[in-house]
Amino acid sequence: MNTDEFLIEKTIALFESNTGWGDSDEWTNQDFVILSEKIQERTGLALSHVTLKRVWGKVKYDSLPTTHTLDTLVQFLGYENWRDFKSQNGNGTASAITVKQINGNGRGYTIVDNKPEPKKKTWILKSILLIAIPVILILLIISNGWVPVTFGSAVKVKPAIGPTIENALAADQELARALQANDTVGIVRMLDKEWAVIPSNGDVDEGPSIFPSGIRSGFRVLKIMSLSEPRVRLYGNIALVTTKVELAGVLGSKAFDIQERQTDVWRWKNGGWKCVLTQEAVIPKA
Repeated sequence: MNTDEFLIEKTIALFESNTGWGDSDEWTNQDFVILSEKIQERTGLALSHVTLKRVWGKVKYDSLPTTHTLDTLVQFLGYENWRDFKSQNGNGTASAITVKQINGNGRGYTIVDNKPEPKKKTWILKSILLIAIPVILILLIISNGWVPVTFGSAVKVKPAIGPTIENALAADQELARALQANDTVGIVRMLDKEWAVIPSNGDVDEGPSIFPSGIRSGFRVLKIMSLSEPRVRLYGNIALVTTKVELAGVLGSKAFDIQERQTDVWRWKNGGWKCVLTQEAVIPKA
C-alpha cells in the first residue's frame, strides 16, 4: 500500500533540519509565514502559510496535500518533484501493511499486518515466509524509524536531529539572508537573547534588537551581504562559523562597501541553532 503519510513525515523532518529551526511542533504562526516566503523565494512557487500548517498538522484537514503542494515542498529541498522524491526514498510502499491515523493531528501512525492468509500453502512457501517476513519488518523498522510497542505493531516517531556542521552552516546562511533582506523578524529569530556583536572597532554591542532597531530607523540598511570561504568547526552543541563577507549598504547617511572576516558563535538549544556572538574584522582593500 502506498504510504505517502510516512514520506510527508520525512519531508517535515528534512524541513526541520534544512531550516535549522528545530522541532516544528514548537513553530508559531509567524514561522509558517516566514517559511512560506522562503519557499516562494527559492522555488518561485507560492504556498500559503495556511497550506503549510495543514501539511504540518496544525490545521485540521482530512485530505492529503495536493500534488502541487507536495511538488513545491520537495523542490525547496532540492528534488525535481514529489515523484522524484518518492523514487529516491523507497516510493513510500510497505508490503502487506495498512496505515491508520492514531491521533488528532494526523502526525502519528500505527501499522497492522493485513496480508490475506493463502488457502493452500506448501512447506516450501511456509519456510520462505517465515524467513522473509521478519527480515522485511526489521528493514521497515530501521528505514522508517519505528519504535516497537507491542508484538505486531509499531509507532512512527520523528528521527533524532542534532547539531551538525551542515545545519550550523545553513543557520549562518539563513541569518545572512535575513540581514541582507533587512528582515527584522527573521534576524531576531536567529539570535539568542544574550547575543552580542564585536565590530571591527573593538566595541561590544549587546542585544538582538541592535540591527532591527537600526533597520527600522533607517540608520543601517543593507543592500548586499554575500558569504564565501566558510570554515565551520563543531564542538558538541557549539559551532564556530567563519566566513568572508561582502557588505554594501548605508550606515547613517553614508554608503559603504567593505569586506570582512566574520565569526558567528552558534549554540544548539531546544532543537535549533541560536547565534550568541558575532565578531567582525574588516579586510583592508588592496
